[in-house]
Amino acid sequence: MDPRIESHVMEIDRCNQRGGRMLSIRDLLDAGTLDRKMSEYLLAAISGGRSFLVGAMPGGAGKTTVMGALLNFIPDIDIVPTVNGDVIRDGLDDETPRCYLAHEIGRGRWYAYIWGRDVENFLHLTCRHMVAGNLHADDIEDVLSHDGIDESNITKLDLLIFLSVNGGLRGRSRRINSILENQGGRGTLAFKQIYSCRPPDGPFVYSGRPKLVTERELEWAGEVMESVLIDDLRTIGEVRSAVLKALPSRNI
Repeated sequence: MDPRIESHVMEIDRCNQRGGRMLSIRDLLDAGTLDRKMSEYLLAAISGGRSFLVGAMPGGAGKTTVMGALLNFIPDIDIVPTVNGDVIRDGLDDETPRCYLAHEIGRGRWYAYIWGRDVENFLHLTCRHMVAGNLHADDIEDVLSHDGIDESNITKLDLLIFLSVNGGLRGRSRRINSILENQGGRGTLAFKQIYSCRPPDGPFVYSGRPKLVTERELEWAGEVMESVLIDDLRTIGEVRSAVLKALPSRNI
């Protein structure tokens, strides 16, 4: 395996707290967590270095799973887990672009959990890097309830992605029910809803008015996702390899 891909997969696997293999975007498409159009939008945005958080209030909603799958979309840069505040502070002076990863924003002694002042510094990393993480939040107001995030720094993020968990006769389903895009402005008013869905099993609704990606970038993402589906790429490593191979053509 390419050393870049091996290191990338290793960092995503470290997010795994429940055993089994980490699911890929193909697995999430099959499960109905998102649809293809949404996957293409997320690929177009995140491959451009856009920072994101994945939120859901209940435990077991699939935040880490979705975050791990989306980390496959980042540019050809290293993932740096936020194992302590020193790593984050050092990143503020690091001129090499990287993706700083918080396994969760919230208090805890677990690996790469951050809160308080470390969260403030984490968001400031976006001046040179991209950041990604997850947290217990069902909407943007829940995001603001976390220590270290407020109206003055939430706009350092580009995407807020929220999940819902719905029960039924066929068991629990996990779906991305909202994607908010930072389209410029102050505080929470900067974020506009790009996607929504009608739970529990309704269609995903696309607003069609993104500002973070161009039509050409969406076309490119569509071509990449087509190859993922045609070639039946299932693992994190397989999908990452396809994304890396396609990245040089992204801005052509």
